[in-house]
This record gives sequence, structure tokens and C-alpha cells, in this order.
Amino acid sequence: MYVSQLEISNYRNFTNFNVKLKPVTQIIGENNIGKSNLLDSLGLIFSQDVSFFKRRILEISDFNYNTILELKKSILNTSIPPQDILYPKIVIKATLKDWNLKQEAVITDWMSNSDFTEATLTYTFAPISSFDKVEEITQQRQFLKDYEEELGTEEFKKIPESEILNLINFPISKYHYRIHGGNQNESLANAYHLNQLKFELLDALRDAKSELSASRNNGLLFRVLNANEETEYQDLKKQLVGLQRAIEDNDAISGIKNRISEQLDKISLSTETSNNVVDLIFSLPNVADLLRKLSLIYNDNPIKIERNGTGRNNLLFISLMLSFIEDPERMQSTFFRIVGLEEPEAHLHANLQNHLASNLEGLIKEEDGTYRKDIQLILTSHSNHITTKIDFENTVVLHFKNGNVQAHYILDGFGTTAEEKRQINYLKKYLDSENINLFYSRRLALVEGISEKLLFPIFYKIKTGETVDQSACAIVNVNGLAFKNFLQIVVNGFHTKCLVLTDSDIGTKSEDRAEELKNKYDGVDKINVQISELSTFEKDLIDCNKSKEGKKILCGTLKIVRPNAGEKYVDDLGTDDINVENYFSLIEDYKSEFALQLSLSLTAEHTGFNIPKYIEDGISFLDPLICK
Repeated sequence: MYVSQLEISNYRNFTNFNVKLKPVTQIIGENNIGKSNLLDSLGLIFSQDVSFFKRRILEISDFNYNTILELKKSILNTSIPPQDILYPKIVIKATLKDWNLKQEAVITDWMSNSDFTEATLTYTFAPISSFDKVEEITQQRQFLKDYEEELGTEEFKKIPESEILNLINFPISKYHYRIHGGNQNESLANAYHLNQLKFELLDALRDAKSELSASRNNGLLFRVLNANEETEYQDLKKQLVGLQRAIEDNDAISGIKNRISEQLDKISLSTETSNNVVDLIFSLPNVADLLRKLSLIYNDNPIKIERNGTGRNNLLFISLMLSFIEDPERMQSTFFRIVGLEEPEAHLHANLQNHLASNLEGLIKEEDGTYRKDIQLILTSHSNHITTKIDFENTVVLHFKNGNVQAHYILDGFGTTAEEKRQINYLKKYLDSENINLFYSRRLALVEGISEKLLFPIFYKIKTGETVDQSACAIVNVNGLAFKNFLQIVVNGFHTKCLVLTDSDIGTKSEDRAEELKNKYDGVDKINVQISELSTFEKDLIDCNKSKEGKKILCGTLKIVRPNAGEKYVDDLGTDDINVENYFSLIEDYKSEFALQLSLSLTAEHTGFNIPKYIEDGISFLDPLICK
């Protein structure tokens, strides 16, 4: 069984959000896009953890900000009748499918379709039934009216709307939560059945040191140890037999008892029913007391976890959690468990990240390669190493589109034709730890080779005043002419505004390629194909800087890249303009060295250097508001 679809309304940064999930789902996207919020929303339904029970009673800050703002503006607008104003509610709906017979016994009452192949659980945080919204809105409006009369209409009008809106209360105390199953909102989910479903979250800010000690009742190690039946630890108690006698025979303890009795004789009276003799009794600890004394140690020379490196403790913590969920035959195994793993890469070097990611999917698979029915794994990551090791079929990108967060699977829209399969294979090969950055960006520039990759960030900074990183712009070198493979992702629905910089290749066998590419994507408003005027990027660059300050920069660069031939060329050139073909012939076999050295020169000083027009136009397409 697994959650196949999650729908979220008005929760934190989600307005109306819908995402399909798989037995293993990797969620990526830029910071603050809602990856943690998505996991938290699942916890509101499935977690049995005490902290999540408390978290189910939400705060105002848990509501989508724009939803609250819209409500307050409606209250402020007295032309809207109170009965027409709707107070927002948070709704999180999880659809379950593909269960086994044991799980079916738990979810039967939650069936939600006529084929009995889907079941739903819905968390709702909404006003209580006795809440009188008309009375509430009337009171709020009366308060504002009284305040305006007190202050005076002219002074009241000077107050910014944002401050007026802050005066309007949101009746959070009138809200409560409920979890219901199926399509009947009146049918509360049976608490016993709901308890058979679990949610385990390894959050990004996990305290590995605390969790690896069993001294805390809610610590992970204690929960793992305490998950077994008490009878399995019965033999430990046998080791304590005779400990009471040993305590009584201990000279130090006997001396303490005698000294206490002597002092008691001095300050107390003996009666017929009592004397001043004291003793110490040993209370046999229960199993839980014994387990709390355990901590994990690691390595051949065992040391306490406090002495371990943070990365090692993080691996121990993940391993502990996975051992807790992996054994389906464990006595207290649940019918279904969702595991949310946030940023498993924390404190791990690249090799460890690669190794961890390569083995994550295998942890929830049967021997025949099928996914287990009792576990669903949802992980979030910012690590390019981990991201590229998880199957792209299971990788979904969260991104902003039209102001709202939306989900897009990397391979959404690709079909089963031979061409599309070839494109998928290409992407799996070339979406490496560097190129995967395109999914963390809001702008994308596809370039043909290393020269453009090195110089485009410099041109972008010159043109916009911002770095490509500040503008959330990714640059991908397609290593030749494989633009279509990457562009298909954009065509299939990924939001990125995509610029293509390509050579015209005039005078070569492929001189029609660039125009064909431009014509193919002219109808896609998110894609802009820019073509060099001359045959190559370098020739355009030389042509627009063949005189004045641009010439000085190019000549200085050439002398560094080609110390002998470059020096001679510059000396022979004198005051003449640079000849494009002659200059290009000197760098044709040194393109990457030329681009690197030019980028260093322009970083130090770019005054008077001209950017080729087709590149300027491309940058303006990517960032029309900031371009100077």
C-alpha cells in the first residue's frame, strides 16, 4: 500500500496543491518551496507521535498567508454581506491504493471509489459548527467603525491598509481538527484503525546525539529497543538476582545505614511500634529502566556517540531508523508506515552520499525487486549526488508557477516511442551532479560548449548587475547539439524560462540546424532560441570587440593564451582593427583556455567590452526587469 496522491489546500505555502506519489518518491526544489511542509502535512494524518498530535492543532501561521489576507480584505470591504464571506479551512487529503488483504481490513471503511481500489483519509482544520461567522464579522466591522470615529475619518484614512488589516482578528480559537475516511465528511476515521498507520520523520534538524541514547522515552533508540516484547528481555532480570544481598553485605552501604540510625536516635523518639533502625532497599528495575541505560557506540575502539563526528552520527541515526522499519516480521510491526527522510546528505561527504543514495531504494524492495506493501519512502534533498542516484521516474520537482507551488516529475510527458526512450536515456546520463541544478533554478540557459559555459555568467553579471546565482539562473552545457533532450522537459510542463544559445554554423553541413531549432520552439513562450550572427560564438565575440577597448582586452587575452604567436599577431596588428578570421585561427584549438582567460580578464575589468547582441537579447529574455 502507498499514498498515491496528496492534495493540500491552504496549508502554509500551499494554496491548491496536488502531487502524485510513488512507493519511493524523491522531492527536490529550491529552498523554501515547501518540501518540509509537504512531509509535515502527511504527519498531520498518519503520525502517532505525541508531538504531531499537538501539531494537529494548528496556528494562524499554518494558514496560507494569502488566504488570511483575502479573508481580512473581505471583512474590511463592508459592501460584501457577512454571510457571503467564507472562513478558510485547511484540508489535506491522502489517497491510498495497492493494499494487501491484511491492510484491506484496516482501510475498508475509507474506500472512496466505486471500484474499491482507492481509499482516502482527509485532515480538516475548520471552524467549529457553533461558530457564528456573521456575528464575528459584524463585531470586527463595528470595532473598525468605532476606531475610525475615535480617531477621526481623515486620520483613519492615513493609516496604511496593511496596518488596518492587522487590526482584524482571526478566530483561531474557534477552529478544530478532524480526520475522516472515505468521501463522507461526517465519518470520522476509527482511531484504532488509524493507529495501524504510522509516519516516521527524520527531519533535517534531527538531533542525532539525543536520538542515539535510550535515556529519553521518546528517543529513537529507546523506541527501537522498547518495540520488542518484554519477555524477550526476561533473561536480563536473572542477572539481578542476588544484587539485594550484595548491597546488604557491602561495608560502605552498611556504614551509611548505621550513621543514619545514630543521628536518628539523637533527634527522634522510639515508640512501641517503631524504632530508629533504617535500611536501604533495592528496587528491581523494570525492562524500560534497563533499556534507558543503553547507548550506541561505534567502531572497534568504542567511544561514546558524543565523541563521534556529526556525519557518522547522522549515518548511525539513519541506520537506526531503517532497522526500526525494515523488519516486517517484528512483533509490533504496523500495517503501513510512511518514512519521511529529509536531507539524508547532512554532514556526509560526496562518496558517502553516493553510496547511501544507491542503496536507499533497495531497503524497501522485496527479493524479486517489487516494492514492499508496508513501507513508503519519501525523501527530500538538496544534494546533487543523492538527487542523481535516485531513479528520475521517482523524482518530482516542486516549483513556482503563476505564484503557486506546483509539482512536476522530471520525466512527465515523455512517451514510449523510440525517440522519447532515447531522450530519457540521454537525460539519465547527462543530468549529472552539475546539470541537475536546472531543477533548483527559475531560469535556465542552455549553451553548446565550455566556452559559453565559462563566459555567459560574466556577460550576465555585466548586463544585469547580478550573478547567475543571485538570479536563480542555471547554465547547462549540452556538450554539442543535444538541446532537444533538455528542451523537452520544458515543453512537458516544467516552468523554467529557458534560453538557448547556439551557433549558426554558417558555411557548414549543419547550417540549417539552428533555424530549424528556432522554428520548432517559436510557439513555446518559455523557450527563446538565440543564434549567433557569424558561424560561431567566438567569431561574434571577436567581431563586436575588434576595436577600441574591446580590442585591448582581446589582445591581452591572446598574448596570455598564445604567448609567442599571440605576441607576434598583436605587434603586427598595430592600430588596425582585429581581423575576425585571423584572430579566430589562433584560438580555434584553444577555445576553453581562451574562454577561461577572457573570463578572468573581464572579472577584473570589463569597461568598453561589448557583448554579442544575440547574447544580450537572450539575457533580456531571461531577466527583462533587471537588465540595464
